[in-house]
Amino acid sequence: MTDSSNQDLPEFEPTASRAPVPAVFFVVFVVLFYLSTLYLDSNAGGFDANVYEPFASYDVVKAIQPKGNLDLRFEKGRMAYAAYCSPCHQNNGAGRPGQFPPLAGSDWVTAEGPNRIIRVVLNGLMGPIVVSGQDWNPPAQMLSWRELSDEEIACIVTYIRGQSEWGNHASAVTAEQVAAIRAEVVTRNTPWTQAELFETPEQ
Repeated sequence: MTDSSNQDLPEFEPTASRAPVPAVFFVVFVVLFYLSTLYLDSNAGGFDANVYEPFASYDVVKAIQPKGNLDLRFEKGRMAYAAYCSPCHQNNGAGRPGQFPPLAGSDWVTAEGPNRIIRVVLNGLMGPIVVSGQDWNPPAQMLSWRELSDEEIACIVTYIRGQSEWGNHASAVTAEQVAAIRAEVVTRNTPWTQAELFETPEQ
């Protein structure tokens, strides 16, 4: 017995065609691409291997890491620098041309030891000075910050000596180092000059 149910159906051969792709296809593609981009932007952590869920960026991961004593002193120094030092030396440590010498890349700041820079913070500085080979003759003397505590000064000096964004990579400073120098110069009430500081060993 022959099944004649399909005999009456027309036969179609596949043919090539230049019919346009429906516009809705492109709309769907663009929407999906946009949504996937948003997803990656908010969840990929900048494609940094150090970033993991549920954190969105390396800064967030870094912020929650336990802080050592050096890190805490550096961060305290950052805040103290912004309050006391940045009006003259700027947030980026570049100083102001013709007025205040830079701290970024300064040979006074990044010296092998902090003996001189601590003295400058304690008593201030006056007169011409050569900073990293450049002559400076500030119109005003640097103020004394001796009213700050030993710890506050240690934090500030640690910050400016170790601020890698400025190109500074010198060692940290402790409150004990500041206290020792403060005791040495306790009777001094005038700013330092470059010549006087050159008589003081770097460390």
